[in-house]
Amino acid sequence: MSAFRAAIAFAVLSLSVSDIHFPKDMRTDVQFPPIVKRSDSGLPDGHLRPLGYQKKPEGRVKEYQELLAPREFWEQHVQHRVPLVYRQAVVKAPAFLKWQTDEYIREKYGDLDVLIEKKVESRGAQPQRMSLNDFLDSYEYEDWYVVSLLPDPMREEMMVPRSLLCGTFRQHILESNLWISAGGTSSVLHYDADHNLHCLLSGRKDFIMIHPKYADQLDLVEKKKFSGSGYSTMNMDMINVFTNPHISKIPWTWATLRPGDCVFIPSGYFHQVRSYGRSVAGTIMWSPLPEFDDSDCASTDIDQYTPLSQVNMMWTYKKGDKVIDMGYMNVEVLRQSLLQVLREENTTRLTAEIFSSMFEAAVLNEEEEMTEEDKEDMLEIFGLLDQKKKGSVSMEEIRNMDVEVLKNVARHLDDPHGPVKDHDHTHDEL
Repeated sequence: MSAFRAAIAFAVLSLSVSDIHFPKDMRTDVQFPPIVKRSDSGLPDGHLRPLGYQKKPEGRVKEYQELLAPREFWEQHVQHRVPLVYRQAVVKAPAFLKWQTDEYIREKYGDLDVLIEKKVESRGAQPQRMSLNDFLDSYEYEDWYVVSLLPDPMREEMMVPRSLLCGTFRQHILESNLWISAGGTSSVLHYDADHNLHCLLSGRKDFIMIHPKYADQLDLVEKKKFSGSGYSTMNMDMINVFTNPHISKIPWTWATLRPGDCVFIPSGYFHQVRSYGRSVAGTIMWSPLPEFDDSDCASTDIDQYTPLSQVNMMWTYKKGDKVIDMGYMNVEVLRQSLLQVLREENTTRLTAEIFSSMFEAAVLNEEEEMTEEDKEDMLEIFGLLDQKKKGSVSMEEIRNMDVEVLKNVARHLDDPHGPVKDHDHTHDEL
């Protein structure tokens, strides 16, 4: 070997894997739903294949070319927790055209912070925080993607579909999330506490949807007691049919989103998502309340274009906020959980003693015992609820409790979903 070739070989071998970056596969022409073939190896169909190869789907999620009015949306889908797909629902949003290029996002929003996660989702991993500029510099080469609260300035360029523009829906919007990736993302099979309208602006996304009644067959872990969300521990890329035999019999439906399309994912509905190409999406999440009040719909023009910046929502993020308030429990679920605990205890007043058992279930693992420090934390949080300092809180007070109080309680019960910004420095950056 010549000295020159030896030098080149040494240089290549000296590079670590992390120093070598390859652009991601940005194709969107993937077969979905997958073709399920009978196994001729004696192994069960779809063994050690991705989710979806074990059983043919029952069919597509129901699709609409025109958006339903809020009352129709409630009666036909939300009330009964039935998914749907809206075709070309957000094509009038400025984001639909403007967010097609990284250059535009970088120029207008590059200084805003977002949360970053690994492409193959692991529910034990902690999200990281960085600016959109830093993310866009490397996301085509690195195994990460944005899933974060949609920063307030970006809400101006996203629209609210007419189905959500009045009544209980509009009044109980919780948050809006931003998703950006270079394709190749794969979620775990999971369910959320809130209703979700997931709208794609760029790229492609495939959804596997499974009814909540099959929950006991899906190897579930609840995210946290009273959170209303959970996920399956199954490996979505290699389903072991021997350890998960039920998966071959569980019915599922599917949806593929193209730019401009939205999918409604009901609260509690299982879904697994894969993305392809340069994928940009926005979601709107709202509380799963048991009744729908549309008394204000008669005076609301639901066909008038409405940007997301014109609706109130519970969790928001603006530049400079120390915490990106994403991933906290739905405070309406928290309110209902407090009331349910009182019903189970057959009492009308919440005391520190009763709240203590709820605190243990929500914060501690099963094998953990409450320490003195935990007790101090519990009493501090109970003090947030007991605003009148009477030593107890009535059912009526909980029903009428201000949302900001419950948000503060949620922040104390849950850890931040990502690093806390200290002055101008972000901790734990990727």
